[in-house]
Amino acid sequence: MNEPRSITFDRIADRYDETRGGLLRGGDFANAIAPRLSPGSRIVEPGVGTGAVALPLTERGFDVVGFDLAPAMLARAHHRLGHRVGLTDVQRLPVKTAGADAAVTVWVLHVVASPEKLVGEIARILRPGGTWCAISADAVHEPDDIVPVKHELDIALGRFRDAPERVARWAAGAGLTLVEDTSTTPWVHEQSPEDLVRDIESRVWSGCWDLTDERWEAIVVPAIDALLALPEPARKRRRIAAHPLQVFEQA
Repeated sequence: MNEPRSITFDRIADRYDETRGGLLRGGDFANAIAPRLSPGSRIVEPGVGTGAVALPLTERGFDVVGFDLAPAMLARAHHRLGHRVGLTDVQRLPVKTAGADAAVTVWVLHVVASPEKLVGEIARILRPGGTWCAISADAVHEPDDIVPVKHELDIALGRFRDAPERVARWAAGAGLTLVEDTSTTPWVHEQSPEDLVRDIESRVWSGCWDLTDERWEAIVVPAIDALLALPEPARKRRRIAAHPLQVFEQA
């Protein structure tokens, strides 16, 4: 049996920030994380990606180093952060035991081969009293007519792998204590059903990248049809979403 492999975002590196909010959204996440850490904390960010969160944290006075599996993503992070980033499988972090004040993960646990291994590494590198801030990938939307269709598609694609209850279980298994269970500042954006269909058809999400034709027809095409059947599919909706934010502490 083939071992599960972490997903690399190299294939979408040139569109990653554009399709996921870039520094604007990264700054919002940094604003949510910063008050939960001691000033000047030494932060390790596994899955640093393009540095869209690490750069705003650095600008807020934190000492951030980041690691990622994808060279094309790291090239963009290096442009922002210089030699504060490194190429590695984040399930084996090149950081000494108890060598970090804090760890930050943003939209990472659902794409690593073994989330438990990564959480174990986070627990290893945190000093006593250290903090881990984890932002899950799948947002919680305020109700609109797009939400039910998208939610069913997400379930069919196997998303919600990093649902908060799972993250809490992995953390407990690694000896970390949940001290806060909240969410990020709501992200407001305009999107029509047709906009979402274009995103789906361009395979923006990693869950769509390697679907067979048969799976695409069975799972994705019905969702596209349902979105286009909504009233006024070209009309922009004001969509509001927040991501789960959990804070854990090392003993």
